[in-house]
Amino acid sequence: MLDCTNLLGIYPQIMVLQTEQKYKRDFTIDTLRGIAIFTMVAANLAALALKEPHPFWFRLYGTWAAPMFILLSGFMVAYTSKKKKYNFRHFLVRGLMLLLIAVLIDTFIFRIYPFTGVDILYLIAVSSPLAYFFQNLKTFPQCAILTGIFLLTPLLQKTLGYTDYPTQLYLFTGRSETISNQTSIINHWLIDGWFPLFPWVGFSFLGVLFAKLRKFYPSFARRNILLGGGAIFFVGSIVWWFYPGKLLTRGGYSELFYPPTIGYIMVAIGLMTMLFYLVDTNPSLNIYKPLQVLGQSSLFIYILHNAIIAYVIPNLGLKNDIFKFFSIYIVLASLLILIAYGLRAVKKRWRNSPYVIRFIIGG
Repeated sequence: MLDCTNLLGIYPQIMVLQTEQKYKRDFTIDTLRGIAIFTMVAANLAALALKEPHPFWFRLYGTWAAPMFILLSGFMVAYTSKKKKYNFRHFLVRGLMLLLIAVLIDTFIFRIYPFTGVDILYLIAVSSPLAYFFQNLKTFPQCAILTGIFLLTPLLQKTLGYTDYPTQLYLFTGRSETISNQTSIINHWLIDGWFPLFPWVGFSFLGVLFAKLRKFYPSFARRNILLGGGAIFFVGSIVWWFYPGKLLTRGGYSELFYPPTIGYIMVAIGLMTMLFYLVDTNPSLNIYKPLQVLGQSSLFIYILHNAIIAYVIPNLGLKNDIFKFFSIYIVLASLLILIAYGLRAVKKRWRNSPYVIRFIIGG
């Protein structure tokens, strides 16, 4: 039977984990999540605090947080369902809680009607329960589904249409964005919202496959993983260079996946594979410690940084050049890291906190 892990040239030789072991925190995952948060803050802050057009290298810098977040969400579904014996109900409840938080963020931070633009929490809320079913499939149908999602994405973009900016109706003013090529809300969920099902649910499913691979290789610091990720990255870069897509900027958000193309998807997969390799090579480096702490409270930090950007940054009246912007960025990121350290202290002292609290600030 075809094993899609073999696409990286990996042939498991031994079963490392013969029996279920006690759950142990994977600090590489925390580090990668922290890296995603750190770059995400820059991308989101730039919408209000950086003069446009944004430099291309900066757009590139902020482009990889989203696929990493979504991949790690799928990874944790597969990882904890095996390690902690979580069932479907657990992930359904977490998905519903994420959905509620997404609605509250839309309503009180972005101040728009919920369920319209499809921000990243909506995608993760839906993809997490789906990832639970996906991880129970055999490897061949997993590979077929994953490949189908990624290959169907450009076809659906062409067939259904891809709006420059998804529907956004403001709650308290009635103001809306007027876009000539506007599409329906259903279209936003499927293909052209901020984070539609195609292709982003594929990254969640890819995370399930990464978790399956990690069952055999607790460390990804292996030459064949680096070479496999590098090959995907190289081929994807060539494809992306010749077929870059529109590379839209939406309301100041300038990541290079509006819309996501096959080349972009391949580059993202290759880059994330190599990042796993890099961090696993020496996961105890001191430089990773603040990122690990940041990654351990990712949901709270996500909510907080959006609130700061929405309510504080506009009052400063800033539209800075790149050098002044980075000063603000470093100050904000440092503040978030300090808050994350504070949350870690709270978690150590308050070990029996209610489930909702642990869900929001991280377990």
